[in-house]
Amino acid sequence: MISGRFGDIGELIFEIDLIAADGERFTIDALLDTGFTTGWLALDNQDVLSLGWAMIESERAMQTARGEAFFDIYEGRVVLDGQEYIIPVLAGDGIPESLLGLQWLKMLPLTVNYGAGVLTLG
Repeated sequence: MISGRFGDIGELIFEIDLIAADGERFTIDALLDTGFTTGWLALDNQDVLSLGWAMIESERAMQTARGEAFFDIYEGRVVLDGQEYIIPVLAGDGIPESLLGLQWLKMLPLTVNYGAGVLTLG
């Protein structure tokens, strides 16, 4: 189980590790985005390129809150609560913060009690 925290306006934020192609780990904060229903993780292109992950698809059209956008898909390695996962990662220009998608909820239960300050995934 991974504990998260609430952001300034109630966002659901979890700390995860990204594993670069060379094995180096980077800890980041990722926002659980309830509108990101079709994916696992979205990162800015610049961040994904620095990790050296392999691209598995180029220019996939997807619907976003701002309309249709194009994303490259990479094979990413992430760690949540000590468990390593290999997942498809969406990469696009101008993604201001790392986003966890709702696909995680198919595997890991989410517990949220804002009043008690409890936020867990897993």
